[in-house]
Amino acid sequence: MDDIAAIFGSQPLRRLSRRATNRQLHEEARVNEAPAVTPRERGLSEHVPSPLIGLHDRVRALAIGGAPAWSRRLKRIHDLTSIAEALLREEWTALAQTCRGNADRFVSEWSHRAERVSFAELNDLIDRHNRYFPAEANLAMDVHTRDYVGFGGGDYRLKRLGASWVLERFPADLAATSNTWIGH
Repeated sequence: MDDIAAIFGSQPLRRLSRRATNRQLHEEARVNEAPAVTPRERGLSEHVPSPLIGLHDRVRALAIGGAPAWSRRLKRIHDLTSIAEALLREEWTALAQTCRGNADRFVSEWSHRAERVSFAELNDLIDRHNRYFPAEANLAMDVHTRDYVGFGGGDYRLKRLGASWVLERFPADLAATSNTWIGH
């Protein structure tokens, strides 16, 4: 028992209601249900930047079973966003090639496609991050604003993705696509 206290600290265990525990387990299962991008499980250091978690806390997290929930969720958000960006870039470039010389058609079709893109799974993860991250990461609170302060003093909240996010990265402007398909 002393070994456990040395690893996990001497904090008393809190009793959780069965309902809260089941809800937390369900949330964790949803975060982890999608297949990993790589075939092997990554270590904690690949999930969380070193300055955010001290060595003692890293060892404790590894003993418990891996990276903290917030870290896995942020990694999943990053991976899904990267995949979405790559797919949208391909679609944007392909549409630009088919609309060469017809800028009005490109603007109309790309704007329509941007409106139809669904980010439901990604926005669900972002919503859960914004709701649970302050408690999970034990963020400090600013007494003046009565809001949590993210690491480095910035805002911890992530913005939901939608058509404006798509059009910001891939504008409905045929001239903006010209350097992406030259030489293809």
